[in-house]
Amino acid sequence: MGLLARLVTVVAVLAGRTIAAKYCDETSGVCYSEVTVGVAPITWRIAIPAVEQGPFDVLLQIIAPKTVGWAGLAWGGGMLYNPISLGWANGNTTVPGARFASAHIQPEIYDPIKYTVLKGSVANETHWVLTTLCQGCSNWIHNGGAKEVLDPGATEASFAYAASAVPPIDPTDPYSPIGIHSEHGIFTLDLAAAKSDQFNSWIEKLT
Repeated sequence: MGLLARLVTVVAVLAGRTIAAKYCDETSGVCYSEVTVGVAPITWRIAIPAVEQGPFDVLLQIIAPKTVGWAGLAWGGGMLYNPISLGWANGNTTVPGARFASAHIQPEIYDPIKYTVLKGSVANETHWVLTTLCQGCSNWIHNGGAKEVLDPGATEASFAYAASAVPPIDPTDPYSPIGIHSEHGIFTLDLAAAKSDQFNSWIEKLT
């Protein structure tokens, strides 16, 4: 590791924050805003279209060690009253799920979200990767009826994550019940850096 990389790591640890970065996949050409967090650890990547306001579709990629039974991303920065995108391994591929929690109990199925599983969704002996188009992740109805929409220009958008080593009861079923998480936390991502006018062509290439 070079001197600059070591300094960045030290600053991040001392500040108690996780640094988001931009990542461009050499195979697909897709450029994401990404962050790696947690004990596992898990990498979360997001790409969005070049829009000025929401709602908008989201290209979500989750990369996790095979020891992660399921992983979830809460789009509003906490477990309650916002969509939760889940992912887990199933054989040699991966499965997305959508939930919404109004209390700290098993979250309910969330029908407004539509997923399209894309190329690059795989599972092997060491890791699993979910690459999916999420329609309905960027907007939702909060408690009390307030409409919430992600700001595509936010440079420090807040998200929450959770994960468990125990897989869902039925990994083949996107509606399968899940157990309580064994780790959770909050991170920020630069959505402005996640924007691209190539978004639609990326989706076509990955479909």
